[in-house]
Amino acid sequence: MSAAGDIELTVLLRQSVAGDTVAREQLWARVHDQLRAMARSRLAHESAGAGLDATELVHEAFFKLESLTFEPHDRLHFLALAARAMRQVLVDQARSRRRDKRGGGQAPLTLLTHHAPEEQLEALDVLDLEQALAELQTLDERKARAVELCYFAGLTDEEVAEALDISTATVKRDLRTARAWLATALTAER
Repeated sequence: MSAAGDIELTVLLRQSVAGDTVAREQLWARVHDQLRAMARSRLAHESAGAGLDATELVHEAFFKLESLTFEPHDRLHFLALAARAMRQVLVDQARSRRRDKRGGGQAPLTLLTHHAPEEQLEALDVLDLEQALAELQTLDERKARAVELCYFAGLTDEEVAEALDISTATVKRDLRTARAWLATALTAER
């Protein structure tokens, strides 16, 4: 997206948060396809019967975003919030399946990002991933945020660096370290 597009989106975000329903509709039209692409990417790694399709995940996440009591700063901040909302929806869905005893074979997710070939990654249970990310966050919040932005929002290293106000090299190091830590933590849980 261009710098002018980022500025327009930021204005729409602020107007939408202020209660402008026209701005909200315009914002929805501008981000819907990008959010669906994010959702499709995440859901592509779940087994059949996960319970949500990409459109439903986007709508559920958008409902969560509507309840924001603070203003997103810009497009990257909004995408980070959308990623967090999608993560929460997926975790809530997995908890519901497990609680309802329908989740004997919970939908696996992979820790797939643009950094590693798909065939090298193992399938993960979304609740195990959530628990591991929460633990990582207590140890190193920045690394956990980098994983969330890359994995759930599908941001590039450069976009993650901008969102976290760190260098691209630091993002790459953080993601490499976080993946290694998560792999160890998730292996220990199995």
